[in-house]
Amino acid sequence: MKNKAAHFPTDSLVFLTNRVGRMLANAIRQRSGMEDWGLHHSHMGIMVDLWDKEGVRQQDLAVSNIKDKATIARALDHMERENLVVRVPNPQDKRTKLIYLTHRGRSMRSKLMPFADEVTREATEGLSTADIESCHRVLRHILSHI
Repeated sequence: MKNKAAHFPTDSLVFLTNRVGRMLANAIRQRSGMEDWGLHHSHMGIMVDLWDKEGVRQQDLAVSNIKDKATIARALDHMERENLVVRVPNPQDKRTKLIYLTHRGRSMRSKLMPFADEVTREATEGLSTADIESCHRVLRHILSHI
């Protein structure tokens, strides 16, 4: 039997995960009005990484967000102007800077997460807890193998 996804791209895992991620992010952006706070949708991956761990190199953010260094540099320039992040010289390597959230950047988590939670609840309505946990497990597995 031939792979169905080869004939119907909308059934492929690549298409579905990309589309779902973009649609969830768009819904969060629209509901939160985050642009009014100086935060663009393209900055969310950086913010999530820094909410998880601060003091990372720009290069690490580029790898994690699957963006080139120049794109991350422009995003950080904007985020610095908006008082969301600060670049600090790396004491171990003067050629690099470490990226930290400002107080304002840290506070964005409590502003945005309720919208993310709301969108997630609505998107997963009707699914069992076991189905949602299974989805998380599968996506984490895929992520760890890429």
